[in-house]
Amino acid sequence: MRSTLDSMFKVGLGFDLDTLSGSNEASNRFMEAFDESNGLVYERFVDLLWKVKRYLNIGSEAALTKLKIIDNFIYELIQNKRKQLKNE
Repeated sequence: MRSTLDSMFKVGLGFDLDTLSGSNEASNRFMEAFDESNGLVYERFVDLLWKVKRYLNIGSEAALTKLKIIDNFIYELIQNKRKQLKNE
């Protein structure tokens, strides 16, 4: 999964996520949050009450809303890419 995500980021966003080497701390935090959110979203397939949990912000849905690491990481990449394109 890590190599696939590295490839998608490199081709799609032009950013080397480099999660395979583990040297970039921000990339590692993003990957851990991504794995956790992937598992939580997968649980929705077997949980018939996930919409109720999301509405009440309880259980796994509450944990999913706390994963702001993904949003912050992606928005930072977008801002950096905009600055780069503006300077070129």
